[in-house]
Amino acid sequence: MDFFAHGLWTYAIFHKKEYKWWAALFGLLPDALSFGLFVTMNILAGNKLNGPPPLSTIPKFVFVSYNYTHSLVVFGIIFLLICLITKKWLWPLAAWGIHIITDIPTHSTSFFPTPFLWPISSYNFNGISWANGWFMILNYAALMCVFILIARNKRFS
Repeated sequence: MDFFAHGLWTYAIFHKKEYKWWAALFGLLPDALSFGLFVTMNILAGNKLNGPPPLSTIPKFVFVSYNYTHSLVVFGIIFLLICLITKKWLWPLAAWGIHIITDIPTHSTSFFPTPFLWPISSYNFNGISWANGWFMILNYAALMCVFILIARNKRFS
């Protein structure tokens, strides 16, 4: 799924919680931590970012950080460690797990498949690429419907 849709979906899921903005941030962090520096470097260099770049132009650190930030194994370990240390459930952090779960069916194996079982397994699910035009339209139409319902329910409550 694309960067902005992750933030919007996690906000929608947690919209009734006082920590909704933290959840939205955690929903964005996996992509921000893996691609953020690369995208920023390209913008500062004046490079146009039209569509997916050739894999050969992407630095190794992006692939490494992507493995860590898009692994349910890593997420689960960190989530449980934080809960053990703080002795409470850090629910906004669950948005990170939601990010990974929504990426699994919305990434194809041709470009950055979601390594959700890394480092235990290199298995990847060959999903529908979120960059397909029809999927983008469907995804943002669904988001629009969800936000209309949220606004409607807020108005009548």
